[in-house]
Amino acid sequence: MIRGGFEASRWDLKSGQGTSPSVDEVYTPTSLPGLDATTTYLHSQATVGLDSRPSSGYARRGGFYGVTGHDYTDRDDALGFRQVDYEVIQHIPILRNTWVISLHGLAQTTWNKGDQATPFYLLPSLGGGSSLRGFSSFRFTDRHSLLMQAEWRIIANRFMESAVFYDAGKVVARTSDLDFNHLKNDYGFGVRFHAPGATVLRVDVARSSEGTRLVFAASPSF
Repeated sequence: MIRGGFEASRWDLKSGQGTSPSVDEVYTPTSLPGLDATTTYLHSQATVGLDSRPSSGYARRGGFYGVTGHDYTDRDDALGFRQVDYEVIQHIPILRNTWVISLHGLAQTTWNKGDQATPFYLLPSLGGGSSLRGFSSFRFTDRHSLLMQAEWRIIANRFMESAVFYDAGKVVARTSDLDFNHLKNDYGFGVRFHAPGATVLRVDVARSSEGTRLVFAASPSF
């Protein structure tokens, strides 16, 4: 498969809300690129890969192996950067699809354009319902990330299944540190309701070193 896309977007950051200190109270634009900046991006992307799944929204067999390149062009030549995503998904049916072992791996790398900088809000991040489910959304952020997920899915009927899962990953400042040391991890149990080619509702309970979290989503975990 080959696919591509193009979009124009405008980012205008405001002061945060809530009981915790806002990011603009802790950092400065010098120490945190993108803070207090209004940026207009021209974002282009292209994916090359192999996809043997019946559907990306829900599958019990097949896999996806792909590489996606992103180019973020800042009109002001201040916050332009590039990103490459390497992703692997494989579903392994067992006992005539009664059980499915599903595996997922994702590595993301970024680099600046010349002397420009990557804004903090577009850096690779982990945490939340589709990555490290036992941590809050965007809990870990840095220039490069590594995520690995495994699920044992038990089919109840055509429209419902349960799953036991494990997530592990890390974010790092250098690509040389993208290894299997000092990974953050979580585990849990979930129930999914689906149509033939799409996940309608996913409910996961995930446990990590920072507590237990409940995830509701209308999309597959991967």
